[in-house]
Amino acid sequence: MSMGNNAGIGNDAMHTDVPEYLGPVTWVDVSRIYEQAARIGEADTVEAEDAPEVDPNYHADMRRIMDSRGLFFMDVPAPPAPVKRRRATLPTPAPLDWPPGFAGELAQFIYGTAPRPVKEVAIVAALGLLAGLCGKGWNIPQSGLNLYIVLIARSAVGKEAMHSGIGAIIKACSRDNPFFHKFVDFAEYVSGPALLKACIGNPCFVNVSGELGRKIKTMADARSDSPQHTLQTQLTNLYHKSGPQAIVGGLGYSSQDNNVSSVAGVSYSVIGETTPGTFLESLTKNMAENGFLSRWLVVEYAGERPLKNPRANVAPPEAMRAALNNMATQADMLIAKDQSQFVEREVGAGLSLDLFSNYCDDRINESGEDELRRQMWNRAHLKALRVAALLAVADNYIAPVIRQQHADWAINIVHRDIVAFAKRLDSGDVGTGDEARQDKLFTILREYLTQEVPASYKVHPEMKKNDIVPLHYLQKRTARAAAFYDHRFGANRALDDAIGALIAGGYVMEVQRDKVVEGYSYHGKGFRILRLPDPD
Repeated sequence: MSMGNNAGIGNDAMHTDVPEYLGPVTWVDVSRIYEQAARIGEADTVEAEDAPEVDPNYHADMRRIMDSRGLFFMDVPAPPAPVKRRRATLPTPAPLDWPPGFAGELAQFIYGTAPRPVKEVAIVAALGLLAGLCGKGWNIPQSGLNLYIVLIARSAVGKEAMHSGIGAIIKACSRDNPFFHKFVDFAEYVSGPALLKACIGNPCFVNVSGELGRKIKTMADARSDSPQHTLQTQLTNLYHKSGPQAIVGGLGYSSQDNNVSSVAGVSYSVIGETTPGTFLESLTKNMAENGFLSRWLVVEYAGERPLKNPRANVAPPEAMRAALNNMATQADMLIAKDQSQFVEREVGAGLSLDLFSNYCDDRINESGEDELRRQMWNRAHLKALRVAALLAVADNYIAPVIRQQHADWAINIVHRDIVAFAKRLDSGDVGTGDEARQDKLFTILREYLTQEVPASYKVHPEMKKNDIVPLHYLQKRTARAAAFYDHRFGANRALDDAIGALIAGGYVMEVQRDKVVEGYSYHGKGFRILRLPDPD
């Protein structure tokens, strides 16, 4: 029986065309999948230029050949021409909400019992604890579920709840499971070999680090033969060593008694906190080029210091302790058997994550030679997939499946990180090199032209009207910017050099001193703004 007319899959009329001997057929409603696809991106179904043409005589020729041999031939529609892959778009990231499911309950417990509750702190702590428990026992394609997360917030806002919240959970869970504590480590590792030995001795844990920004800054300034540089190298390497097939290299010393053998993959996760300036000024071009930067998920809290919580240090409820201990027991069993359970995906959730991957690819290709911008999107999909898988394991560690709510939340937190970092990069807040200083000046000049200048800067209104910026305004605006005050010759020298670069590039020009005095009664230097580059 020919089925050449069955092009309208999903049409009720098609059901009558199915031969009886094929038995009952289940028809899949794909409308929701297409709706989810449309929510994230729009498809460009442009035919490829090199699409092969289908021979119009194909079916007739094949039928004649099959009939001559006494064989049955079934018509099928010719395959569609190849199409260009879906080009995805993403909406503006939503405000950070609680994670779905058990992970959200865990985060809300840490929040509710923190000395000074901050949602972002609690979320980082919850994700870190789950990564420590589940990083090795469960997997996604070619990867475990370990995470590197840094929380950025101003001092004295309650970042210490990351440590105290996890500590309270460990204490409570260890009463029923004495081995629960091995999934969390509060040690400060000062070299690569020290970290590697710890990972080989304990193949799955999260390292809760204090003032992580200072540690990263030390790595950025370290010589290539220093312990801090070896620590950066090991952090870079270990990020991709959590998968079932990964091998972690050992250590060789002149004394064989100190040697460490290679082992199967380990899941090392790390979470820590820092202040905005410490972290952002420590980032270097080399960190971007070697992939160190792209491994971190950054969560930022820009709010004020919250009020003190009278309910701090309350023990977790029994049901939460039981769930965490059961998860830890399952992880122990899987690790002991050298097994790792795959985390499945719902069709819609998988589509959302795939489209996010396409979106990241497009952003990387658009970034050209700008390594910092390329690295913002590199591994973004992997981070979202790991976070989504952790949420799925937290909800059902026996048969974990990434649901739509897991995928949506994971994509949003990663996208928020990238958008926030891009704004920092555009404003010149990332790094301390010449390029960062020029970007900072461009940002200051844009604000000077488009925003009201506070009276405290004492800028003559006619100067602003005529696009002339006084030197003292630039000095005040750059005095506290790390790219300027960290310059080895001081902030003023750094500003002079940056202004010189803008003059050479045709962005500003110095106004003759006598005209500045005559027109505005200003006796310092003034610069006319000629043009500014478009922000990325």
